[in-house]
Amino acid sequence: TIDTEGNVKKADVTTEWYNYEKKEWANAVILVDNEKAKTLKAGDKIEENEIESYFVWIPKYSYKLFDMGNTYTSLESEDANLPNKAQQIEIKFGLENTIDNEIGEYKECATPMESGASGNCHEGYWMTHPAFTAFEGSKGFWVGKFETGYNQSTEENQKTITVDNSWTEPKAQKDENDSTKVIIKPNVYSWRSIKVGNAFNTSYNYERDLDSHMMKNTEWGAVAYLSHSIYGTCENNQCTEVRNSNSKSFTGVAAKSIPETGHPAYKDYVLDKPNNDTSLTYPNSKLASTTLNNTGIFDMSGGAWEYVMGYMSNGNLSESGLTQKDLTDENAKYFDVYKNQNTNEFNKRILGDATGEVGPFQSVSYQTENIQAINSWNKDWAILIKSSSAYFLRGGDFTCGTGAGVFAFFSLGGMKANNDGFRIVLTPTNEAM
Repeated sequence: TIDTEGNVKKADVTTEWYNYEKKEWANAVILVDNEKAKTLKAGDKIEENEIESYFVWIPKYSYKLFDMGNTYTSLESEDANLPNKAQQIEIKFGLENTIDNEIGEYKECATPMESGASGNCHEGYWMTHPAFTAFEGSKGFWVGKFETGYNQSTEENQKTITVDNSWTEPKAQKDENDSTKVIIKPNVYSWRSIKVGNAFNTSYNYERDLDSHMMKNTEWGAVAYLSHSIYGTCENNQCTEVRNSNSKSFTGVAAKSIPETGHPAYKDYVLDKPNNDTSLTYPNSKLASTTLNNTGIFDMSGGAWEYVMGYMSNGNLSESGLTQKDLTDENAKYFDVYKNQNTNEFNKRILGDATGEVGPFQSVSYQTENIQAINSWNKDWAILIKSSSAYFLRGGDFTCGTGAGVFAFFSLGGMKANNDGFRIVLTPTNEAM
């Protein structure tokens, strides 16, 4: 359990220690010392220096199909007067089988679901979210509560972006495959500048007994949809946007104020580190949580863009560092594969991945610097993958202003980049739990 001050205690699992109806999501920690975990009793406090990583449980659910986006095949003009179709998403828990034999079952929906496809995919029908269909024997998955951090990184060796946008690589920005460096904690340096291949293998090797892997695009979508429901930030069909992180370095941060522009200039927005004037750090950063309290997931809006395992099969994968050994059929459950898609074809997506369903889309100018695609769900960035930029990134970074958010998506070639990180998911079988 985690209280409002961030204190962690071992839960008494014979009593109510989470309640999604009250927006209190289940949390778990992995300790530095596994032997220490065996000695803890219910109610014992766990000190922060004893924790290696935090995780949050996403229970298996189905959701009511709302706007399948069949008409969103291109960007509208910059001056288009588009409706805001953001809405509270209806969700049902308690599904027993991975593939449900009901009307609206996932198998009846083409993957990715394209405009005009036949089957039981109709608005108003219930569909098992695709994030839960790849892992037989699991009733959900654990998501890293924060962006993946890099162990042993300290403030002294953390260099920052300067006003002229130059960059010196800090210790936390390492393009390497090393699961021993993984920490998932608040107020630590976020692991960035890592290629998709190294992020994938670091995540895969992290906790093999718990089927650890790099977060997929559909898994990101499942968290975003749960957050945009009565179990997350919504009440009476009104949903609160998760607050941006305006830190270029640290995890678990919330900006004190809502960004007013789409792409603020560095000199106005970039911080050497969070400070009391502009930022709130965990556990005082509740507005940056998917539940608006300490039990939710942080860093899904701003902070670092996060690579997720969603890629175009016929795209250019050469810069990602992934090998044919990584992309085998045996590993297929760890990928979301897209095909025949370009930046504007929003109808070609996987239902539930929080891309094509969250339109309509238009192109706008951010401070006259550039033209970007946004969607009407909190005006987040909305740029699909294409052959030259074949991998999805999610969430936005500290520079994106209003363009950052849980529904933001972008494309890149899988190479290392200064502001791009990743997140880890655990999908243990029922027996492993």
